[in-house]
Formats: sequence, structure tokens, C-alpha cells
Amino acid sequence: MRVTGQVGRRSASMALAAFVAWAMTGQASAMVGTLPTVEDGGGAGAPAIVRVEADRGLLDRGLACTGTLIAAAWVLTAQHCTNVNSDQRHPYRPGEITVGAGWPVAAVHRMGGYDARSLVNDIALLELAAPVTTVVPARLATRPLGTASEATVYGSAHTADVRVTSLAAVNHGPCLFPDPPRGSMTFVTSVHGGSRRGDSGGPLLRWEDGVPLLQSVTAGAADRVTCGAPDLVGRPQAWVGISNRVDRASAAWPFLAAYVPGL
Repeated sequence: MRVTGQVGRRSASMALAAFVAWAMTGQASAMVGTLPTVEDGGGAGAPAIVRVEADRGLLDRGLACTGTLIAAAWVLTAQHCTNVNSDQRHPYRPGEITVGAGWPVAAVHRMGGYDARSLVNDIALLELAAPVTTVVPARLATRPLGTASEATVYGSAHTADVRVTSLAAVNHGPCLFPDPPRGSMTFVTSVHGGSRRGDSGGPLLRWEDGVPLLQSVTAGAADRVTCGAPDLVGRPQAWVGISNRVDRASAAWPFLAAYVPGL
């Protein structure tokens, strides 16, 4: 959608700013269940969801995000989670990032074309210093989710059932969300639950025959009517989440396949 006029530009700017803010500092939402993470010892059929934390020292407030082990030495997360205060000009060094049960990070690989305002290409790979042999990596989906599909968003501390929407559905109301590049993003509305602090970088999964398939990586969320931070108590129906696709037909797939052997 092309944004026209001062009101449209202001609404889009507010909404995109809300995405970034909510990704890092979202209010707590109603929890609808807990999926065991790697730190908790996992569980039967549990995907390899891990905490991702970064800290540069005394003057840095640090961050907490979520990631998914997609290969023995590779964790997938949001790119803004690898930058100090989400600022692309100040990336964290590998040694300043902690993953899972204290797994050291050897390198950080960031997808090109990342836009901190729209969160397009908000994807990063954390290359671990040593392979993890005690956890079965999550599988990436082969195809995108269709409109009205149901899926589950996982953070390192909670889950939320969501429904995939069309971009047109997201644009009902005064807030205008720009059309993302083809094959790049997925928008969702809440069916049960929503977002909370630390969800950024977490997976959106579709379960197929008991197997979790990784569809996209959480970037942020907003209220699609007020253009601000979502109110999950007073206005849960206006919550909309935004994530970047990572299925094999996505724009992110060439980036992922170039780094992760045998993906």
C-alpha cells in the first residue's frame, strides 16, 4: 500500500515505531501455556527454543529475546536483538551475546536489507562456538502459511495462538502498514494470547502430524487502530503481530541456506 498525505505518513510512522518499541518492551499478556525451552530440559516434541541475551556492560541496559536452534551450531533470531538498543550502527560483538544454557557465540550473521522502521529482513543467525548435540533442531517449513491459517507464536517464556491475516485485514482502521516485499513478511492477529517482553526473535510454528515447522520469526506488534502499543486487556481484538518468513519459499531462505550447511 502506498502511503499518501501527511496523516497517512504520520500514521505509518507511528505504527512502525510501535513495532520496534513493542518488540523490546511489550507489556505482559495472558499466558496460554508454557513450552519447555532448552534451558528447562525441553520436553517430548518440544522445539529447540532458547533465550537470547546480550549485554555490553555497565552503561548498557542489555536485552532479552528468543531464538530457535535450526541446526547443531546455528540459532535463528531477530536482527534487532543483535544490536545495542536495536541500533544497527552499534552491533553487539559475539562474545556479548549469550544463548541457551550459556552457549558461547562465535559469530553473528545479519541478513542484508534490514529496515529498522518496517522490520523487513529482521533476521539474524547466531553461529555457536560448538555444536549442540543434546537438542533436536527445529525444522523450517517448506511453504508459507495461507491467510486464515492458525499457528502458534512461542517466546522463551510463553505461547500464544494466532491467526494469519491478509495485509488488507491489517490495514483496517487509520494505521497504514506498507506492503512488504514479496515473500518477506507475515502478519497475524491474536486468537488467544498476544505478546510480551522477550518474544522478539521467537518462532511462529505450525504443527503438522505432531512435528513443529518453523514458519517465521517474530519482529514486533502494534495496535492496528491506535497505531501505538497494543492493549491486550482493553483492546485485544486490535492486536496485530508482524514477523519475517523463513520458510523455503521466503525471501530469507537464500540467506539462511548460504550459511547453514545442509539446511
